[in-house]
Amino acid sequence: MSALTPPTHSIDLETGKHSRTVQPLDSLEELDQASKTLCRAFADSSANDYLLRKFFKLSLDEPMSRCRLNAMLTYLIAWYHDLGGEVVQAKDFDAVGVWSSPGRHLPHTYSDDPKFNEIFFERLDERKLEVLPAGMDYYYLFMIGKDPTQRNVRGSVRKILEDYKKRADEDNCACILEAINEHAKSVYEYFGYKVVQEFKFGEGEINEDGTLDPNGKGFTAYLMIYYKAPELLKIN
Repeated sequence: MSALTPPTHSIDLETGKHSRTVQPLDSLEELDQASKTLCRAFADSSANDYLLRKFFKLSLDEPMSRCRLNAMLTYLIAWYHDLGGEVVQAKDFDAVGVWSSPGRHLPHTYSDDPKFNEIFFERLDERKLEVLPAGMDYYYLFMIGKDPTQRNVRGSVRKILEDYKKRADEDNCACILEAINEHAKSVYEYFGYKVVQEFKFGEGEINEDGTLDPNGKGFTAYLMIYYKAPELLKIN
């Protein structure tokens, strides 16, 4: 999962020339179904719940029902779509991805927490610019999730990730995301993504299980980049 919007700086590139195996969604019914998939996918993610509270400027100790958290997640998906992002699905909505494309990046969803903004936006922006070849744009994965109730369906996440890797290769662009847990990190590494920055968020606020704790260790996450010629990434 990637719950961070990219920098507003972007470079215009020619798009729309690809033969797509994963098609962007547009109708109200499709977006509603996509939102339901992602709400199920992140129902047990303490890290995602934390991020939603930050993005919507809500106190960590405010009572929060799953219904309200799902509503916030649904809002972000619709916001991404309305401002030009791509919401895509695979295998009858078993997996859903939310992306921005080169030249069409969305603004940051800043919180009212300066420390969080520095960690999640400013530092990662700087690192991205350090690693990518000068002038290179990218596809940004805001979020991807698989429906946990359809365990018998396989390959849906692969279909989405491979589709965007192909587009990036054709455009000579990168793909960028943030993995917010170890399992996600291992999945993205399997698909060729490289860790370019390990970082923590929520330290001194919360434990990894979602418990409020002034001495909490927070969550460990990873800025990850895919590029067809990884030797050109300035990772070290």
